Amino acid sequence: MLGQTRAILWAQVRTLLNFYSRGNQAGFWVALIASLAWYGLVGLGAISLSILFADGSKLPLIRRILAPGLLAAFLYWQLVPLMLASAGAALDLKRLAVYPISRSQLFGLEVLLRFTTGIEMVLLLLGASLGLLRNPAIPFWSVLAFLPFTALNLCLSAGLRDLLTRLMSKRRTREIGILLVVLLAGLPQLLMLRDAPARLTRLFEYTSFLAWPWSATARLAGGEWSWPAAGILLVWVGVAYAFGRSQFELGFRVDAAAERATRSPAKPEGPPWYDRLFQLPGAVLPDPLGALVEKELRFLSRSPRFRLVFLMGFTFGLLVWLPMALRSGNSNSVFASNYLTFVTVYALMLLGEVSFWNTFGFDRAAAQLYYVTPVPIGMVLVGKNIASAIFVFLEITAVTLVCALFRMPITAGKLAESYIVAFILAVYLIALGNLASVYYPRPVDPAQSWRRSAAGKMQAMLMFAYPVLSIPIALAYLARFAFESEAAFYGMLAFDAALAATVYWVALDSTVHAAEARKDALVTTLSQGDGPVSG
Repeated sequence: MLGQTRAILWAQVRTLLNFYSRGNQAGFWVALIASLAWYGLVGLGAISLSILFADGSKLPLIRRILAPGLLAAFLYWQLVPLMLASAGAALDLKRLAVYPISRSQLFGLEVLLRFTTGIEMVLLLLGASLGLLRNPAIPFWSVLAFLPFTALNLCLSAGLRDLLTRLMSKRRTREIGILLVVLLAGLPQLLMLRDAPARLTRLFEYTSFLAWPWSATARLAGGEWSWPAAGILLVWVGVAYAFGRSQFELGFRVDAAAERATRSPAKPEGPPWYDRLFQLPGAVLPDPLGALVEKELRFLSRSPRFRLVFLMGFTFGLLVWLPMALRSGNSNSVFASNYLTFVTVYALMLLGEVSFWNTFGFDRAAAQLYYVTPVPIGMVLVGKNIASAIFVFLEITAVTLVCALFRMPITAGKLAESYIVAFILAVYLIALGNLASVYYPRPVDPAQSWRRSAAGKMQAMLMFAYPVLSIPIALAYLARFAFESEAAFYGMLAFDAALAATVYWVALDSTVHAAEARKDALVTTLSQGDGPVSG
């Protein structure tokens, strides 16, 4: 059993190294140096805790910081494994069920693996334990309180990881789960709002009750023996073990992949109501352009990757810019008066990764069909661009509806301004994105909601492209400020629109020629990933 445990733990370590290094030698050394620096800082933190907790004169301070510190450790221990599981950086021990290893042993290994995803907290708890052992004002048994607290975190983390893995195997819940993780990442922005520190203080008051495991642990670790605290902590450990073991066993009984493969599809009585919406482009545009636009709309709307980014535009985008708009408390500030425009432009930038900059990425090896069918490659690009423009319109409309739902001040003039500015900028982005799609193509799995990595050249180009393409729009706002005239502002926007149309047609012609010249390289690059067509 010891050899099996050592092999599995080493496999988890190798998985984490490969995940952060992206599987290349240079990435390995970068990940190694970053890990050494990070764990070096954690080690210094553990030494600092050891020195602080060994000082008998600091006993009131120690008891005061134990509860919030253990709460922070609890949250870190639970959230980090969830993020690793959603990113695919954790082993799936259920694949070892074919080996002669009992379920109890596998669950024990699953719990041990939680050490590797919370090693920072283990180091900090070790530092605190060494300090408490050396503190003459605290009895020696106090450090034993960290043992059930650690067991509680390990079992709960194992259960949450299995629950999340099972939920993420389903298409709808996977996207919702990742969206919630992204929104949680934006919560610190809300802490910058007025009165947020007071609300946070009131929240910590509710988390300091003895009924919570971190509060009970803090009471015991601070040298204050309490039978209720010991009983509460043991009850929490039992609940965490029961939850973790039940989720682990449920993962064996529910095989999501087999369930999807054996599930018989229901036979619909007729086409769904929204099917007619997809057919509208075909009714307005001539074939084959209308068919190409309909195909793009259907495909992107079914892609988890695209849906996640689309949802982030009118959720995470609002969350990012809201503190900047409300921080000053002045409704006439730049951010407050142009809040809708800022959010729509930000949503447009999010859409670029799945709509503009790599327009053949989702097709992958199937892009070779565009070269063997009689449809010109230029018409294929125009169809993709029209579909992108439709989604831009829908994104702006969704942003507007959410703002109206939360009763944010939206005037007809600001609404028209946000649509015009977004569409002009979108034309510039689409023009450059067509060229980037041919010169820097890369296969993208549409079923993978979370982006793992991006091409370095593309990222460098985007850092230069966004500021440059925003210059015409910035000049229009500069004209409004300089002349204090709406006519000057919209006159500049009209000029920008004409310039954007010219840039688009010139870039489209160059893209068509480049697509023909780079046909072999384009198809070969896109065929490197798994796709609907064999390479």
